[in-house]
Amino acid sequence: MIFTKSNNNSKKSPTLQAAIVEPILMACLEECSVCELSCKIQTILPLPYSLLKKYLFYLINYDLLSYNGQRQVYIIEEGGLDLLHMINKEKKTAMVDSEDIVITIE
Repeated sequence: MIFTKSNNNSKKSPTLQAAIVEPILMACLEECSVCELSCKIQTILPLPYSLLKKYLFYLINYDLLSYNGQRQVYIIEEGGLDLLHMINKEKKTAMVDSEDIVITIE
């Protein structure tokens, strides 16, 4: 994964805003339904449901989250924990906020 401070990336790989990824991953530290997740995210930032679903798709597709269809809950995976750690490290070393970090998954 590559972290950048600008949004000038035109690759095929998805670029995700850390300001959205971080609260999703944090909410999924414990099992979280899509309704609970949407409510938690909305308290932090206004996010259209369609964009939340897009981010969930990418996070699941890249093994950062998993979805238990039987219980209808999302849970963070080891890769998601690693990404959270990388986001926090980048925020501290570059002295930026999540809003300034763009994540490119390759």
